[in-house]
Amino acid sequence: MNYQQMDGGFLVRLSRGEEIRGGLSELMEREKIGCGFVAGLGAVTDPHMGYYQLGEKRYVERRFEGEYELVGMTGSLSWYDGEPFPHVHTMLTGSDFHPFGGHCFAATTSATVEMWVRADSERVTRAIDEGIGLHLMELPNSCPIGPRGG
Repeated sequence: MNYQQMDGGFLVRLSRGEEIRGGLSELMEREKIGCGFVAGLGAVTDPHMGYYQLGEKRYVERRFEGEYELVGMTGSLSWYDGEPFPHVHTMLTGSDFHPFGGHCFAATTSATVEMWVRADSERVTRAIDEGIGLHLMELPNSCPIGPRGG
């Protein structure tokens, strides 16, 4: 992984063989990133993807063999149980040029992955929401609005 600190974050380049979420976790620990946002593109191999079924409170998972264009990636950076928690979604295309995407459990860089990481030092943690079944960000100083907050 190569990266350069910029105003407000980091410009990151993963090299062939590096795993996306692992690279983000390493960056979070090394640079003491408490929370952030990531966007990126590139090329990956053998991605492990999923989508969440709320009614069953579980992910439907699928591994895709081969190389794919990473045409878009977004995610948030936070912490869970004292460990970095990069929450990443990706949009991919293959040789048929049909896009597919979802939650990224893992994807290995096949050529390069380029990312912009917007970072802040204030640590944001996650906790399990039993009603939804996911680890949601805890925002104790937030101002609730909408259906839950009025």
